[in-house]
Amino acid sequence: MNPYRITTVVTPAASLALVTLDDAKAALGIPAADTSQDATLTRQIEATSAAINNYCDRVFVVQTYRDQVRGAYGWTGEPLVTRQYPIVVEDGVPLVVTEGGVAVDPAYLEIYPETGSLFRLDNYSAAPSAWTAPLIVVDYTAGFDPIPPDVQGAALEWLTARWYAIGRDPALRSETIPDLISQVYAGEQGAGTSAGSMPPGARDLLGAYRIWSV
Repeated sequence: MNPYRITTVVTPAASLALVTLDDAKAALGIPAADTSQDATLTRQIEATSAAINNYCDRVFVVQTYRDQVRGAYGWTGEPLVTRQYPIVVEDGVPLVVTEGGVAVDPAYLEIYPETGSLFRLDNYSAAPSAWTAPLIVVDYTAGFDPIPPDVQGAALEWLTARWYAIGRDPALRSETIPDLISQVYAGEQGAGTSAGSMPPGARDLLGAYRIWSV
């Protein structure tokens, strides 16, 4: 049987926003005291954050999850990899792994938080051991706190591009005035990407955070 995993969110974050409203205002040159555009800007932050999560195939903010893994029985020395990571391993933040309904003693787990990897150790010798049940359940907390600066930078770069595209003809790429006007529209040579597309600089910043599924 090919192993598979079902992941559910146990405790969702209050917001999936990657930047704050104040950070966005500062990037756009909007005074913090100016609240006239807060609702629109908040929607743009939410949309941009969701697009980045989808592009990277992960959720960046901290949430609590449950992974149910079937078919890993008999793996020796191979880690279980959680759907979301990095795993939060601070004191007081529980991580519970059960095999066939029996909790695994944390002393016989090795965790690589940055990659979400859980290694099973033998209960007697602490040598690498096999997972011992058809169903393994992992309850854990994962995400970044704070959000990495390069991810925030990517979010602000994309947000800025989206913000200045609001109300603009999406086909218009450039406009010059001298002898009246010269306009360049989408599809013409040198027009570049569309206003809603991720800017190349943001894509470069996010490259290291993408989860590639096989």
